[in-house]
Amino acid sequence: MAMENPREDLIAYLDGELPDESASQIEKALVADASVRLEVEQLTKTFDLLDLLPSSKASAEFAGKTLTVIRAQHGAASKDSSDENAQSAGRSVFARKAMVWGIRAAALVGLMIAASVGFNSAFRRGGEPIDQLLSEQPLIQRLGEYQEVSDVSFLKQLNESGLFNERDETARD
Repeated sequence: MAMENPREDLIAYLDGELPDESASQIEKALVADASVRLEVEQLTKTFDLLDLLPSSKASAEFAGKTLTVIRAQHGAASKDSSDENAQSAGRSVFARKAMVWGIRAAALVGLMIAASVGFNSAFRRGGEPIDQLLSEQPLIQRLGEYQEVSDVSFLKQLNESGLFNERDETARD
């Protein structure tokens, strides 16, 4: 392929910026030359990876500084417009700082709410085992007596005899 800047031409081809004649020339080179195909494949993968990167936005402060530098280089800015830019840049810096502190305060409030909800739900859940133990207190109190018995059918007979009902009534009083 006889091009002056092959890589730039391939990038322009991939972006669809080449005229028809140059594009057909690159297509012929793609058919004939494996190294050109490899280069196009690598460029395509690179572009795909670049698309995965998060895009960043320039801040208002960056735009103000850039305009100030351009005006200073061209000498077109007057002293009044520079003062106005400085004041508006100062206001935008203050607004940006206020917004950052507002976001931090909102995050702190959200964190506190999440922590209190989590604590309350854990505290309520933590009470359930205690409630279960309290409901099984009579069983726990007589656990020593029950462990001496080797057969459950004996316990069922004792329960049917009413022996434990009398003890339960006196314990409740």
